[in-house]
Parts: sequence; C-alpha cells; structure tokens
Amino acid sequence: MALRQWRPALARLGYNLAIHLLIPAALLHFLWRSRREAGYRLHLGERLALGPPPPRRSDFWIHAVSLGEMRVARTLVRALASARPTLTVLLTTVTPAGRAEAERMRTAGLPVEVRYLPLDSPPLVRRFIRAVRPRALVLIETELWPNLLRQAHLAGLAAVLVNARLSPALRATYRRFRLLYGPLLSTLTWVAAQGPGDAREFRNLGATRVEVTGNLKFDLQATLPESELDRGHFASEKLWLAGSTHPGEEALVLEVHRRLRAVRSGTRIQLLLAPRHPARSAEVIALARSAGFSVIARSAIDTTRTSADVIVLDTLGELAALYALADAAFVGGSLAAVGGQNPLEPIAAGCPVVIGPDTRNFADMVVQLREAGALLQVADADGLLEALKRLLGNPEAGRAQAARAREAIDANKGATARTLQLLEPLLPGPPDAPGNKARAMQDAH
Repeated sequence: MALRQWRPALARLGYNLAIHLLIPAALLHFLWRSRREAGYRLHLGERLALGPPPPRRSDFWIHAVSLGEMRVARTLVRALASARPTLTVLLTTVTPAGRAEAERMRTAGLPVEVRYLPLDSPPLVRRFIRAVRPRALVLIETELWPNLLRQAHLAGLAAVLVNARLSPALRATYRRFRLLYGPLLSTLTWVAAQGPGDAREFRNLGATRVEVTGNLKFDLQATLPESELDRGHFASEKLWLAGSTHPGEEALVLEVHRRLRAVRSGTRIQLLLAPRHPARSAEVIALARSAGFSVIARSAIDTTRTSADVIVLDTLGELAALYALADAAFVGGSLAAVGGQNPLEPIAAGCPVVIGPDTRNFADMVVQLREAGALLQVADADGLLEALKRLLGNPEAGRAQAARAREAIDANKGATARTLQLLEPLLPGPPDAPGNKARAMQDAH
C-alpha cells in the first residue's frame, strides 16, 4: 500500500488506541459529573451501546451533542414530520440537557426515540448501528466523531452534516488532524454550511459536496409556554437576565448589578442569573450571597412572588420563556473568554440583548445582528452597565431594538426549507409507495 494510503490508516489506528484507553476515564467522568447533575448517571449503559433498541427502524438518525443543537434538531424534526407524517426519527445526544430536550420533543408528540450516543469506539458504534438500523444519519453543526463517520460509511448510510459551522478553534483542530478527518469528510453525502466561510473551510478539509443553506437557528421559535413563572412572580419594577453565564463571569455580572442598583436607586431592579450549566447553581447562589445580595433559587419560588435581589435559575427548559419576561438580557460566554453563546433565543423572545466582546463561536451571526441594530455589543463590564442603564431607563429604546432584531431574524429565515430540500432525496416515499412496501417487508424479516 502506498504511503499516501498508509498515513490515514495510521492516524485512525492512533485515534482508536487513544479512544479505547480513554473509555474507562470517560465513564468515570460521567459518574463524577453525576454528583452535581444526576442525569449523567442515568442510562449509562447506552454509552456502551447497551440496552434495548428503538421499537422500530428509524428513517432518520439525528445526532445533536447538547441542548442548543437539540433545539436545532427540533426545528428540523418538525419540518420533516410535516413533510412526511409517518416519518420516524432517532435522536442521540451526549449530555443530559440534550436528552431532556429530546424527551420534551417526544412528550410533545413528535415522532422521536431518544438515546445517548455510544462512545466513539468502532465496535460500540458498529453495534449501535446494527441495533437501530437507520436509513440515514444527520449530524448537527460540528459533531464529526471519526468512528461514527467511518462506521456509517461502512454500513452504507447516507451521512449529512446540517447547520454546519467551524469555530476558529475547531478549524485549527481539524487542520491539525487533516489526515484523520479529510478522508472521513469526503464520505459525507453533503454538507449544509451556515455561511460561505464555513463552506470554504469544509471544502478545504476534504468535503466534496458543500452547500450554503444558512443558519437553522434563525428559524427557531421561542418556546414561551415552558415556564410556570410570569412577571407577577417578580416584585421589581425592572428585571434583567444574565443567561448562559460561565465561571468568572457571574462575579462581573453581580458587580454590574450592584452598580446598576446604585445609579438607579429609585427603581427596584432584580437580576435573574442563569448559569450555562444548572449544576453550578449552588456555587452561583453562594457567590451572590457572599456579594451581599438576597438570593433565591428558581426552584424555591412557589405561587407567591419573590423580592430577592438575585434569582438563580437552577432548572432546565425555562430559559427561553424567562427571556420573554425580562426588560433586557445579557448573553454569557462573551465576557469570559469562551467564545460566546447563541444570542438568538432572547431575541426570538422579544428581549433586547447585550453581548460582550468574545463572540467567535457565532461570529457571522453577531456581525449580521449588530449591523442591523438588533443587539448591543460591549467591550467589558463597564460597557454592560452603560447598555443596561440605557435599556432599563428608556423602554422605548429597548422596544425599538427588539423590533429591529425581529426584522433581522425574519430576513434570515429559510434555512430549514433549504435544508429540507437537500434532504428530500433521503426521505421515504408515501407509506403505500412500492419501494416502501418492499422495505417494510424486508424490515419485518
């Protein structure tokens, strides 16, 4: 075999050796995480491709790593189910937050089954594919596990990557491991990229068919009915929300809250603080108390309203609804050096948004929104304070910003329809189509 063919094989061998050495560490990691987030302890066998297979064969297997990607999957599943009412979908994820979102989709009546993705070992992935027997694999955004891609290819599955994006960090990683990823990317049926820059990177890495379809997150709808809270549960005149915050960021947010209350001492202002990982809520509550604030966990709020200075969100699935109650929102991960979180959820809920300087994970989206006047981007905590003073002191300015944001979202919609058009050749025909009857008989055997 020529050296050019040996090098990718050696790269796969090295990767597989590392994966098998790390499997015990990964399982211990899940157990360790379960001390704070019990969901990591549940369904642990699924990480090893154990447990019962779905009751029937899935037309699509959609993999979404966590909560944000699973919400993109929800938009796609709704569109697919509308196009083919008899469609069946298997959803896999890696995190308990992603699984909880998938379970909510099933409870809401969408045609889905839910499992954890097995660890990326060839025998585990191969066992899983044989058990679930999907017709096609749809990956959301950047979920490019080498053995998942390889085993899907060997099993003859059409594999596609939708809403595809590459952050600067991932671009560097994939370039560094081009020997491993290049041949695998070439096996993808197609890649639906969020923007031209992402499309160019995927082509450079080895993907052969790449289309620009836009960002599915612009098609997300705010899920307002998911919270039992309403504005009457908050005793303040003004409420602002800091969402998806990271370690080190909460201290900055709390200091901004202190200064905001000082400069607007005649106005009662409360802060709803939502850490990116609810398992950190006890840590964040302790931090707020040590800063001198009265604090309550969201789960402790009953039918009466709270007058606490700070409310810490310690539940899953409510953040989108709570954004709709706030007079302004800061989207975290942007003051901490982690690349930012998605600003579209509060925008879709009609809340004026402020973000910090580090938004590299959503760079193209943020540029579009900022140029449209749909959000305020600030350089630091001082800038956040000034933006909040403006938005809370001038409700008309907040409403105008929210209206511009709504227009920007509407102008960028359509990625779902374009993605569905690419998926059309992989969709099963009507239930009574001859090909489907033959496949049904084959599946029965």
